[in-house]
Amino acid sequence: VCAVSSRGFPASSMGGLFSSSGEASRQPRPPGRAEIGRAGWRYVHTLAAQHPEKPGPQEEVDALMWLRSFVHLYPCQLCSKEFIEVCADLPPRLSSRDEYSMWWCEAHNRVRGDLSQALRRCELKDLLEAGRSGQSLDELRGPPKSETAAGAGTAQAAPASQVAEGCAACSEGRR
Repeated sequence: VCAVSSRGFPASSMGGLFSSSGEASRQPRPPGRAEIGRAGWRYVHTLAAQHPEKPGPQEEVDALMWLRSFVHLYPCQLCSKEFIEVCADLPPRLSSRDEYSMWWCEAHNRVRGDLSQALRRCELKDLLEAGRSGQSLDELRGPPKSETAAGAGTAQAAPASQVAEGCAACSEGRR
């Protein structure tokens, strides 16, 4: 069906499913839910840092339609359904870059809380810096102290003393 690639190379020379040399068995596996989640969060935080400072009405509609499509097409159905609930409890704020960036951080903290993971402090300056550079907050400023003390790879909920000051979801007791 697909013997030639779109660039005119024989499909067998590209590896993958059509390879006759057994290369398909050495192809990387599809990403798992956690890997997709990390990439998705990095993407939306980067997107938020690029949101217009003062979007017009059509830009706000476009951002909302993009969000609906992203959630609808997200490859993990359970994650998608759970995030729809997050949006119902914490409606997207699209009126400015600052509001949109803070909303994504608060929504992300809500998901972290649901997963019993440490929350991150929602500080606008850091959110924008991380988003503009394509970094996560942890890459920008290191993991929260509760994770560092607990050991690498161990996610724990942050103690109340470390709950994000600027985070509406945290300050309203929605952890």
